[in-house]
Amino acid sequence: MSIYDRDYMKPPRRQNSRFGGLPAEWSPVKTLIFANVAVFFIEAFADRAYGAGTFFEWFGLSLQGLGQGRIWTLLTYSFLHADILHIFCNMLGLFFIGKYLEKALGAGRFLALYFSGALCGGLLWAILAAFQNSPEVLVGASASVMAVFAGFCIVYPPVPITFLLFFVLPISLRPLTMLKIAAALEFLGLAYTFAGGDAVVAYSAHIGGLVSGVAFVCALRRLKNAHFKSPFARSRAGWNPKGGRASDYPFKVNISDSKDLSREIDRILDKISRDGFASLSDEERETLRRARDSLK
Repeated sequence: MSIYDRDYMKPPRRQNSRFGGLPAEWSPVKTLIFANVAVFFIEAFADRAYGAGTFFEWFGLSLQGLGQGRIWTLLTYSFLHADILHIFCNMLGLFFIGKYLEKALGAGRFLALYFSGALCGGLLWAILAAFQNSPEVLVGASASVMAVFAGFCIVYPPVPITFLLFFVLPISLRPLTMLKIAAALEFLGLAYTFAGGDAVVAYSAHIGGLVSGVAFVCALRRLKNAHFKSPFARSRAGWNPKGGRASDYPFKVNISDSKDLSREIDRILDKISRDGFASLSDEERETLRRARDSLK
C-alpha cells in the first residue's frame, strides 16, 4: 500500500445526506456543550413564560419528582444549570478534558460514559437525599463532567497536567494524583454535609460521577474488543492503568532489513494519522529519521 492509499491522503468524502448529515469530524463534546447552552436559554424563556422554577420542577432531579414518576429527571437534570457561572465551569471542564477522552474512547463510548456519570451521580444523590429527606432539586452537568475527568485520569495516567492554582500559581500533577485529590475533597465535602454543614455543592453526585467514570473505563479495559487510541498504550488492547513515565511505554521492533523497516514506517504513519505526531516515542522518531536519511 502506498502512502497515497492511506485515508488521510485522500480528499474528504462528500456527505450523502440531503441535509448534509453528520460531519466527518463530528464531536460529542461540542454537541453536548451546544445542547447544555441551548437548554440554559430555554430555561430562561420557560421561567419567564410559565413562572420561575417551572422548568426545574419538571426536569430537575428531586425526591418529590421521582415520587411523582418523573424518572426522566435522572438524566435531564444534567442539562440544567443554576446560573452562568455554573454552566461556564462545567462546560469549560468538559471541553478541555473531554476532547482527549473522546479521541481515546470514540464517540459512542464517550457518550455512554458521560450519561452513565449523570445516571450514577443522580442515583447516589437521590439515595443519600432520601436519608436526609431533602427537599432540594439537583441540577448541573457536574456528575457527568466528573465521570469524564475520572475516565481521562485512567486512560492517560502518565501525562503531567499543568494548571494555575488560584489562576496564579502553576502546578503540575499526574492525572491519577489529581483523581485521588479530587476524590478526597469530595468525600470530605460529603462528610461535612452529613455533619450538618450547609453546602450548595452536590458532593454525592460528584462522587457518583467519579466512581462511574472509573468503573466504566476499567470495564472497557477488560473487554477483549476494547481498543483505545491512547498514545500511551502498549498495544491495541489497552493501556497500563498503574501509570508511570511516558518512557515506560516503548514500542520496539526488529528493523534489521528493508522489509521490516518498511512495515515499521507503515505502522508509524498509521499512528501519526490516528494520534498525531506528538504521540510518537523517541524510538519511532529515530526510525523516521533513519528512513528519511535512507532516501537522500
